[in-house]
Amino acid sequence: MSRTKPLIFLLVIPFLFFILSHTIPLLYGIGLSFYNWRGKFVGLTNYSAVLRDSMFWNSLRFTLTYALIVALSMTFLGLFLGVFINQLKIGQTLVKSVILIPWAISLTAWGLLGQVALSKQFGVINDLLVRFGVIKSGVAWLGEPNLAKISVIVSRIYKDVWFSALLFLVARQTIPTELYDESKVCGAGSWQNFWYITLPLLKPNILFIGTVLFIFALQEFDLIFALTEGGPGFATEVASINIFRQGVRYGKYEYATAVATIWSLIVTVFVIIIFAPLQKRAIEK
Repeated sequence: MSRTKPLIFLLVIPFLFFILSHTIPLLYGIGLSFYNWRGKFVGLTNYSAVLRDSMFWNSLRFTLTYALIVALSMTFLGLFLGVFINQLKIGQTLVKSVILIPWAISLTAWGLLGQVALSKQFGVINDLLVRFGVIKSGVAWLGEPNLAKISVIVSRIYKDVWFSALLFLVARQTIPTELYDESKVCGAGSWQNFWYITLPLLKPNILFIGTVLFIFALQEFDLIFALTEGGPGFATEVASINIFRQGVRYGKYEYATAVATIWSLIVTVFVIIIFAPLQKRAIEK
């Protein structure tokens, strides 16, 4: 018992360091949001200004739309890809190595590559579509608001859906093979196996991976900033870019911390009120 206490204390130290290293800057930022640029206490003025700012609500709306589409697409596409890869008899190890290549590329580099690929003048996407007769001339994928939104969403899905597939592949391989052997004896086919064995047993994994992907997508910055910088106009501006623009570009640090505080509160509410109960319910079932 005397040896256990020091060990527990040693484990508590890094945990306390983690809490303090995050809590102190958070509290400092929240405190800063109650002042103006002159250092004068203004109470909730910054928060009131944020809630009246249409650009904040536009960035919030696109962030939630972007995160929801990306998370759902990557979850279900990753699920089907993971199950498909699991069925491969030859070359599965090679496939697992290759699909990690896009995930290993940084989001900033991927965004810059996307700029080149989606360029109206010399982009490979337009070149291929023109060659196959899908379009007659180059399309400004990043120059028109709706097309830009679609482009950043598809670019994000295409980059990391392979990592999602790998997670589902690992989860699928934890399911006992005896269940599939028994279903085969009963005459069940591949679709029946997927619907009645694979899908129910992977439900906790689906919710967990989907939740993690959604939270990561809410924090998106690098790829969209490198690809469009939130443009054209502010069409693809997400919450993190809005905070960056207000704080770094415009120098409105106090206002930006108010935006960050509100955004952090929204994310926290999403996680605690919506996703945490779903996870608990899935585990209990």
